[in-house]
Amino acid sequence: MFCVTPPELETKMNITKGGLVLFSANSNSSCMELSKKIAERLGVEMGKVQVYQEPNRETRVQIQESVRGKDVFIIQTVSKDVNTTIMELLIMVYACKTSCAKSIIGVIPYFPYSKQCKMRKRGSIVSKLLASMMCKAGLTHLITMDLHQKEIQGFFNIPVDNLRASPFLLQYIQEEIPDYRNAVIVAKSPASAKRAQSFAERLRLGIAVIHGEAQDAESDLVDGRHSPPMVRSVAAIHPSLEIPMLIPKEKPPITVVGDVGGRIAIIV
Repeated sequence: MFCVTPPELETKMNITKGGLVLFSANSNSSCMELSKKIAERLGVEMGKVQVYQEPNRETRVQIQESVRGKDVFIIQTVSKDVNTTIMELLIMVYACKTSCAKSIIGVIPYFPYSKQCKMRKRGSIVSKLLASMMCKAGLTHLITMDLHQKEIQGFFNIPVDNLRASPFLLQYIQEEIPDYRNAVIVAKSPASAKRAQSFAERLRLGIAVIHGEAQDAESDLVDGRHSPPMVRSVAAIHPSLEIPMLIPKEKPPITVVGDVGGRIAIIV
């Protein structure tokens, strides 16, 4: 008498034999919900791990099953307590590394500190620091979505998959907005016009751009190292030559470039 294994059970057994372990990095409700949905879709059970905070706010991680020689996927969503979220991820990655995991893949839908990817004032590029910390902890692959800048991928010395949410957003617009053909894609600033243009081209819609929005963080006045002096000074080359005074930039009024009258405005 022979027993035939159902296809669903066979798929689950194959994945389990392949050595895949799925962990949720923290007890945050959104992270647990995402992890359970991914586990159900893959047909695997969630890995057993305990993540908690000590009374002095130290993070403690205890892997409660063997990960030796297995491919470990760690899912971590960013909560309001960003720094605790990062420490949970780093400690869990390091725990899997010291437990001889074959590979450690981090699934981070939103990469923290991604907006601090440029040198401003006399600060630092924090995204580069965080990337170095993740690689040093033992991460071998990163899966994330919609990085603030694509160049952040260059901060890592491991493979990075920068997935896009735009296909789902385009599908939502087409299915949930009945009269989306009467819409116009609006870029909130000239810097975001490229992404808005991508949406407009795929939806075959018009585009408008909001111009004049304050961009203090990007202005030359923020960093005085590249600005001429504010006072007049006689040049050393010739007495008659003077360096002109710096005229402060005037913020133009906020205007919309494009036709949005009587139409549905979808702001990117």
